[in-house]
Formats: sequence, C-alpha cells, structure tokens
Amino acid sequence: MVADGDVRRGPALDRVLTAERFAPADAPWLVIAADGGAIKALELGLLPEVVVGDGDSLPAHRAEELRNSGAEVIVHPAAKDESDTELAVREALSRGANRIWIVGALGGERLEHAVANLLLLSLPDLADVDARIIDGPSELRVIGHKGAAATQIDGSAGDYLSLLPLSDSVAGVTTHGLLYPLLDATLTQGPARGLSNELAAHSARVTTQRGRLAVIHTVRTKESNNANP
Repeated sequence: MVADGDVRRGPALDRVLTAERFAPADAPWLVIAADGGAIKALELGLLPEVVVGDGDSLPAHRAEELRNSGAEVIVHPAAKDESDTELAVREALSRGANRIWIVGALGGERLEHAVANLLLLSLPDLADVDARIIDGPSELRVIGHKGAAATQIDGSAGDYLSLLPLSDSVAGVTTHGLLYPLLDATLTQGPARGLSNELAAHSARVTTQRGRLAVIHTVRTKESNNANP
C-alpha cells in the first residue's frame, strides 16, 4: 500500500519492491494507493490496482488516467472520520488481506498524519495481519493487540532494533539475539529505554505478555549512523 507521505529509498523499501515484483501466483500483491499516494506508486514503478481517498491530493485528470489504465478508483466524501490511509487499510482488509505493508506513511508536510499512520498499526482489526510501515532502511510493526505476543526480526548483526510502548506500559518483555537483552522487563511509555538496541546476530526475537509494542528494525547504514537526534 502506498500513502502520500515521503517515500525514502533504502534496504527495507527495496525488499518490498522486490517482493511485489516477484510475488508467487498464489499469493499476489495488490497495490492499493491512498489518494495522492497513487502518484508516489507510479514514481516507484508500481501501477495501483485500487485507489482510495477523497480526491484532494489526486488531480481529476490523474484519477481518470488511472481508471483508463484499469485501476479501480474509489472516491469518498471529504467530510469523513477516517484518513485516506485508514480508508486504504480498511479497503485492504475488506478484500481479505493478511499482509499490509505501507510505504509513504511518514514525512510529508503535516506531522500529525505521520503520527496517525503510526497509530493505525494499533487497530484491533490488524491483530492477525502482518501490518508494517516501511520507510527507507526501516520497518515498523506493532505487536500485542490481544495480549501475549511474539515476533521475529531478521537482519544483520549491528542493525538497530527499537522497542517503544504504544500503551501505558508493556509487561513481560523478553528478547533473544539483542546486544542489550531484556528479561521479563516492563517498558513504560515516555522513557527511551527501548531505543536503539542492536541485533547481535542475523535474527532476534521479542516476546511480550501484555501491552502494545512498536518494534522498529532499521538496517544499519552510514546514513542511519549519522541520524541520532
């Protein structure tokens, strides 16, 4: 899925583009764009099959070009409760998606849209879906929608892994394969204790007992080494 934020190239995004282009016939990717995200998709060499939004960031002539290319363009009223990205996520769910990877969810001109898109991954409807935000070298997923949870992260030794609570606290956090291990720890919202851990090998595992946790894996690059606010 392509939203209308900034699209940064990097290892995580390149992996998504490769997966989309070489998807098996029995599990194809469906390219859904959130309004002006359709233009970002085309810039990536992806032809959106479904475009969802209120049309405020997708000019009418571009929408018509997409229709002529075979895309389904679904226009919602401007006065609505959901963001265009949420509409696109819900459209994917209505079509039976069990994997939703979102590109272009961050950056852009308005910070609140980036925050809203991050929090979208906490939707209860995504509890059983492999939902991720992809941004350049990084991918973000949320675990713990229903209680105890676990996830495996595959990468390289030295990659960054950050664990940030999206509930007041996350209890029973245990990690394997990280440079700074946690054992039945509680992470609370606010302090940066879970920021910038590192993979100690090619894979790591994170388990939790209670609470929603954002798990952010960033491939170690020269640029990421220099970006530490």
